[in-house]
Amino acid sequence: MNNYKRSILLRLIALVAALALVSASPSLAQENPPPQPIDLPCATNAFAQVLGMTPVNDGAQNLVLARIIFGEGGSILDHTHPGTLVVTIESGSLGFTLLDDAGMSANRATTAETEATAVPLPPGEEVVLNPGDWFIETGMVHTGVNVAAGETTVLLTGLIEAGQPLTICVEDATPVSHEG
Repeated sequence: MNNYKRSILLRLIALVAALALVSASPSLAQENPPPQPIDLPCATNAFAQVLGMTPVNDGAQNLVLARIIFGEGGSILDHTHPGTLVVTIESGSLGFTLLDDAGMSANRATTAETEATAVPLPPGEEVVLNPGDWFIETGMVHTGVNVAAGETTVLLTGLIEAGQPLTICVEDATPVSHEG
């Protein structure tokens, strides 16, 4: 991981930890809102539960923590996000397909039998991600499909441009150009 990505990851982790402390405080704790259907043309049987959103950087961005729930056969096809997200598979199995040439990788969860490993996410090829696997997404066009028998849940944490939705179908967005 290059220093820029490491720096972004460390900042996001610090921001998430701060958001978690605020939301865990008994005086500020609230019940989580119920999941809402994702009403986008690229989404099928997918729901979003925004767990926290806080303005940062003089209001230019929002720090967001959200759970995406994919029902059986659920998917969000060609889409992007207007910001930088750390995405973690919470349960189930997600088929992730990168649709541009961004040079992404995912990180496999550490288990009792294996160490954490980075795996490339080749453009156009579906990679199945399981609980504890995670990746950093910075505006890449991609798809997410539930490939589990039951629900698959994904946690999104990161910075989204203020005034923008969390998810944008690719026909509504200009994919980010990623130059080496």
